[in-house]
Amino acid sequence: MNRMTFQQLSRLLGAAAILLPVYLNAQSLQYEPYIQPGDAGPLGPTDQIVIAWRTTETTPNATGYTVNYGTTTSYGSTATGVGRVVTNYLAADKTLPIPTTAPGPHVNYTAVLSGLQYNTTYYYQVKGPTLPSGGFTASFHTRKVSAPFAFSVEGDEGYFPSNGANPAADANYEARIVHEIYNVTNLSVPNAPRLPSADMVVIAGDNVYNTGAESSMRDYWFPVWNSDKDSSDTGAPLARSTPIYVVAGNHDTGGNGDYVNMLDGNAGGLYTGNSEGGDLMGYFNDYYYPLNGPAGVASQFIFNGDSSTPTGWTWSYQGKSYTTTAAATAYRASTAVNTGNGTKQQSDLMSNYSFDYGNAHFIFLDSNPHLFNAQVDYTAPNATPEVAFLDYPSVLRQWVISDLDSSSKPWKIAVFHHSPFSSGNGTVRNFQMRSLVKTLENHGVNIVFSGHEHNYQRTAPIVALPQIAQAPTTATEPFVNIDAAFDGSNDTVPDGIIYIVDGAGGNRDFDGNIASPRGQGAQLDQDDSAAGTYNLGGGLTVPQGPGTWLDTYLTNVAMAPFIPHAGTAPKITQKFKAKVFSFSHVVVNSDSSMSLYQISEPLQGTSSATSSEPAPYGMDLQSQPLNDPLPDVLVSPATGALMTPPSASGTPGLLDTFTITKPDLSSLTQVELNAPDSVRKGDAIPYRVRVSNNSTNNLNGVQVVVTLPAGVYYDGSLANATLVGHNQVVITVGRLGQGETHTQVVRTLTSSSVASGAVLTGSATVRSATALPLSTNSASTSVR
Repeated sequence: MNRMTFQQLSRLLGAAAILLPVYLNAQSLQYEPYIQPGDAGPLGPTDQIVIAWRTTETTPNATGYTVNYGTTTSYGSTATGVGRVVTNYLAADKTLPIPTTAPGPHVNYTAVLSGLQYNTTYYYQVKGPTLPSGGFTASFHTRKVSAPFAFSVEGDEGYFPSNGANPAADANYEARIVHEIYNVTNLSVPNAPRLPSADMVVIAGDNVYNTGAESSMRDYWFPVWNSDKDSSDTGAPLARSTPIYVVAGNHDTGGNGDYVNMLDGNAGGLYTGNSEGGDLMGYFNDYYYPLNGPAGVASQFIFNGDSSTPTGWTWSYQGKSYTTTAAATAYRASTAVNTGNGTKQQSDLMSNYSFDYGNAHFIFLDSNPHLFNAQVDYTAPNATPEVAFLDYPSVLRQWVISDLDSSSKPWKIAVFHHSPFSSGNGTVRNFQMRSLVKTLENHGVNIVFSGHEHNYQRTAPIVALPQIAQAPTTATEPFVNIDAAFDGSNDTVPDGIIYIVDGAGGNRDFDGNIASPRGQGAQLDQDDSAAGTYNLGGGLTVPQGPGTWLDTYLTNVAMAPFIPHAGTAPKITQKFKAKVFSFSHVVVNSDSSMSLYQISEPLQGTSSATSSEPAPYGMDLQSQPLNDPLPDVLVSPATGALMTPPSASGTPGLLDTFTITKPDLSSLTQVELNAPDSVRKGDAIPYRVRVSNNSTNNLNGVQVVVTLPAGVYYDGSLANATLVGHNQVVITVGRLGQGETHTQVVRTLTSSSVASGAVLTGSATVRSATALPLSTNSASTSVR
């Protein structure tokens, strides 16, 4: 067994030597230093960052690694690297079979740099026995506390699809997107202004394929996102300088996101995308995010409504099933780390988390099927009727409500992998998160980013109606209302949440009728440039392009065999780009303005368009055919080495852009707070808030925030209220239409310690997803 482990380790390191620079000791350092936010969510008095790296050492070096850091290259402060062993967790149970490809132990190091100033550039140097003599050096910028700031979004990137040819080769499309994100401020994008650099990056899940294994992180992610060379062929040194926030998709948690076969390892090996054995869910070992999510909802729990069982981790190898507690405990223990707020097991808490950046609050959520009774269905939409999902677990819903209500940031952004409103036929049945959208809407979310479908989509602003989580049908009222007038340029105040699918990060394209390895071959073309018809079989011929998209009943034309008039109501999707890889670049301009630019991969200066195929790669924002992408970057499926000449430079296309604004409606919205002039000592004080919307905008996500004076306590009687801290009562109104008025009474208790003659003054603020916040008058009450 020892000899086998050494052989496997040698084979792994041989491949790593191809990908890492020559000055590295390939027998010791696997992942060059990279930065992570660690366990830091809300903006506190100071910021922090985690420097992480990985070596092939089998035991941690307690004193050998240091990180020097400071606001100049003279540094001035030092932190010590703390290592923990991450190994094949199957070895903890000698009754389990261990695949011959199973890895040996390695050490993951972290150093927490705390007490940092916000909005400040820091330089760092990592020194230790596996690093070059001068150390590893880079820099990063701490979080901003206000606008402007910018972030990039992409998803579904971590894999090199095969070309299916002889000789075999894999295509690395991921590198060109990473390269563009790293250089976004220097890109010349037609019809777009010069864009600011990304202060952070958001990945919408399916970070690596196929099962989220550590080996896939080694092969597909770290060599690209932390490449020493900056190019369309290799990626960029992004991870060492820019914080990257990732949400866990189904491929990050075992494959389908329902059950995780922790003993998987039947077909492991370099560049296979498969587990090598005992190395599943590298997400919880290699990333370090805030650990402020709820416990008891991790991937080992299968939820049936609000009940759950710890049956989500299975143990099966070559057709035989096993049971083990020791191996499961070993995996969870390997994720235990202190990244700023005490030692915690990341596998228990990191599936759901939130944080602040600038004037925005971000909430990242697990959307995987284990939360919905492990329901997974990829059947074609024309085959059978869709089936509704069980409700989102209450423990998670309450955490979402508490988290969103606790933030006063003007922008609230949600990220989860499975889009509730994807028009793509490949994933149209995976709509489990529709049961949460009304909660997000009522509690102030402006925009939702997802992946899962391998393309870019943007919906019209959506307001969910009561039957939103039911199986689609045309026999009722519509499931959603849409704001068809919103165009993001002339009309920029959305009536509802905008849902973005950002799954075009580098794995093969869905829904674009593109050949392998870029796409999946001949199929229904749903890109918004597509025309003509397509025969789905069974005598059903449907239009291509926009005619295939979901309508306000959440049906499409492929469902016509069992839903009358399916797909004939107004479409909820406004943009659908499926033929080129792309990413979103979002600029938060101010408290009242946010803009998104959808940027394609680099393109050649020529097009392969013909009269019969005038836009083979779709159209840009100006409805002009896009030029062809740069030639495929092919790598060896055995070693990852480049097989094609270096790429020439290319010019990206602008696929979409829109702006969201939040108007000042203070002159058109009346807000009044009332309280009794006086009360006797110990009496209750009722605070009455009245909000009238006299504007021409419907207000979504309306909340009244009542701030109580010292000595006055909320009595907890409102079902639609959250107590934040000890003196703020956040009351959720939800939607307040044009001309509507809402009155809310907050009942409180007065402490017996309040002295006679005291004057107690309360205040209130009204906030919404639609408009800037409004403050009420103060209301004073004297104590007799």
